[in-house]
Formats: sequence, structure tokens, C-alpha cells
Amino acid sequence: MISRAQYTVPLPWFPIDRVRFGSMECQLPASAARVGPLQHVKVRVAAIGDLHVRGQEDLNAIPDLATLSDNADLLLVAGDLTENGRLLEAEVAGELLAAARLPVIAVLGNHDLRSLRRVAFRRVLERSGVEVLDGCATVHRLPNGTRVGIAGTAGSGGGFWPREGPDAIHTRTLKRLALRARRECQALERALLSLDADLRIAMLHFAPTTTTLGCEPLGKYWMLGNCELGAVLDRRVPDLVIHGHAHLGTLRGSTLGGVPVRNVALPVAGRVHLEVLERELEMRLRGHPRASDPVSIVRWP
Repeated sequence: MISRAQYTVPLPWFPIDRVRFGSMECQLPASAARVGPLQHVKVRVAAIGDLHVRGQEDLNAIPDLATLSDNADLLLVAGDLTENGRLLEAEVAGELLAAARLPVIAVLGNHDLRSLRRVAFRRVLERSGVEVLDGCATVHRLPNGTRVGIAGTAGSGGGFWPREGPDAIHTRTLKRLALRARRECQALERALLSLDADLRIAMLHFAPTTTTLGCEPLGKYWMLGNCELGAVLDRRVPDLVIHGHAHLGTLRGSTLGGVPVRNVALPVAGRVHLEVLERELEMRLRGHPRASDPVSIVRWP
């Protein structure tokens, strides 16, 4: 064994007896206090969109809805619950979704936003147990303790040029869409940043990528979504993104950065789509601070 002493160089001229070491502070990272075994987390997410409820609906209109609680932990609805945003339609949609016997979280779509009484429209859905997200986020805790965070907003059109899609004719309508798209993107980013959860899901109505637009005509891309939503998702990297709106689209896609995206519109999926999210998470040991908690300062005299 090599001794460290043989490499020590004496410095007799260094006035060590005159040097006073003050109090030193060091802040330990939260991960240093959270060392623990890995926990396997599994969440079963049911998602659907574009129900377009018009009036009295039959439960058979959505296959497997009545037995959904046996196969899923929560139900996400990606907008267009109703056809014209009428309160009667909202009541029927709420009753229909209540049959799932699951926590239901939804965003509004462009057809829902036709309502002239939007506050009353939301209250009707909330009375049926549907939580509506509009540029905000919620965290649902499963019976096993896993926290699932959902950030939701409707989104907007605007097109995908120059990132993914073709250019569009710049008209006054597109300029107004650009302003709305900016607001929606800011709302989505704030909602994602606010989430403190084990798994994070972003829910939209409009598409954040062209990869789920399928057979939709190129001329309609500007109405179906915008690329700035995808840029926000690539910056904040949720575990899953769901949307609807594109009835001729495809189920599976991804953003340019690789975030998985699902188009769960009923005409596309044909039924409630089930997605299983799994991850290995570090368990939080009792008595240790969480990552978001302040960390104590360690002092050496």
C-alpha cells in the first residue's frame, strides 16, 4: 500500500498557524438524500376524444366504456365532447362518461367552445364528475401512491410550417390564430412546469405534430394544430401526449424530439384507447426531503 505521506511536500514558509478557516457552507443535492431502492410504476391510461354528443346517446356508442374500470386507472378526454356546445349535450356527455366509473379529466375542443355559456357548460360537466382543464394542471394519486400529473389545454390551429408541414397562406385569420397559438403554448408550458408528479401527461385537442394527421389533406393542416405546441413538448418532455381533432389521422406518432403522441379521436381509435405507462422510480425514504423540498445546509466549523 502506498502512503500518501511520501508525496507530501513541506512548506515551512507557509504561515498555517495564522490562517483562520471561516465557516464553509455546502448545499447537498436532493438526490444525495433520496438514495433508495427502485420502485416499478405502472399506470393504465384510458383516452378518447371527439365524442360529438348531440343528444340522447347509447352506451354502446363507445365500446367497452361500461367495463373500462377493470382495465384502466383514469380516463382522459381530448376535447369535442359535444357537437355544438349546448348545455343539454354537456349533460348527456357527462352522464355517458360517468358510466366508466373512473376519474375523468378533459379539455374542451373547438366544438365545445361554440357554447355561448362557457362557464355554465363547464359546471354541467363538473357536476357529472368531469374535471375540465383549461391551461392548467392536476395531479391524480392512484391507490398505490403513484402520482399522475396531467397538463391540459385545447391548443389551436396555425400550421406546422416551417418545422414539419407545408406553408400556409398568410391571412388575417392566420394572424389571429398565431396570437391564440402563442397564448395556448404559454399556458401548456406553465401547466407542465407546475406539475410535481411521478408521470406527466400532456392533453390537447389540436395536434402538436403532423405524424398523427394521417390522411388529412395538406390544405387543412393549418386548422388541425401547430408546430409550436410540439416545440413546448420537446422542451418539457412529458411521458405521453394525447390529442384528438384529426378524424382522418393515425393513432401513433411523435414530436420531432421523440415525445410519444397519440391521436385518440373516436373516428381514429374506434374505441377507448388504452395506454400503459411504466417507469422505474427511486423510492422516497422516510425522513428524507423530497426533490422539491428545501435542502438543509451542511456547515463545517
